[in-house]
Amino acid sequence: MKHQGGLDASQETFLHLYKLIAYFKHLLSANNQYGVHSPFVYNYLTRCLYAKPNFSASKSENVVLKSMAYFSIQRFKISAKDSRIEHRIQKEFKQKDTHKTPFDFIYHDTPMEDMLAMYKGKIHNDSMILVSNIHSTKETSALWQTTRKNETVTVSLDLFHCGVLFVRKEQVKEHFKIRI
Repeated sequence: MKHQGGLDASQETFLHLYKLIAYFKHLLSANNQYGVHSPFVYNYLTRCLYAKPNFSASKSENVVLKSMAYFSIQRFKISAKDSRIEHRIQKEFKQKDTHKTPFDFIYHDTPMEDMLAMYKGKIHNDSMILVSNIHSTKETSALWQTTRKNETVTVSLDLFHCGVLFVRKEQVKEHFKIRI
C-alpha cells in the first residue's frame, strides 16, 4: 500500500529508521557553544540560535527566522516547494522574497546538486545559505556533505534539522556539528 509521497510502508519505515540513526549519530558527535572556538560561530549560537524567544516549533523555521533577525537580512531568496516559510517571513519581517542580488540569505528546503554553482555571482562575503532536511535520506546527507565542502563555503554548521553555510573570506574553513 502506498502512503503519502508514493512510498510504501516498508520504504517509509526505512526512512524513519535512517533518520533516527542519523540523529543519534549527530547527538554523539555534536557540540554546543562551548565546543566552538570560532568567535563568529560562538556569537551566532549564543546571541541568535540559543537566545529566546523562539518563533516556531519547527527547528528549521526557527533557525531561518532567528537568523534573518540577527543578521538584519535585506536581500534574500527562498527556494521551497511549500510557501509557508515565505509567508512566515512576510508576517514577521514585512519583507517579500526579493530577486535583487547579491543575496544576503538563501533558503532551500532540501539539498540540491550544484546548488552553489546556481548562485555564483549572486552571493557576497557574509552571505548565508540555509538548507533544510539535510539528513532526511542517505542521498540528502551525501548532497549536504558535498555542498559543505565546496570551496566557496568557509563555515558550515550541521544542526541536523538543517545546515547553515557561510561565505566569509576572512575566516579559515571550518565545519561544526551543533546541537540545537
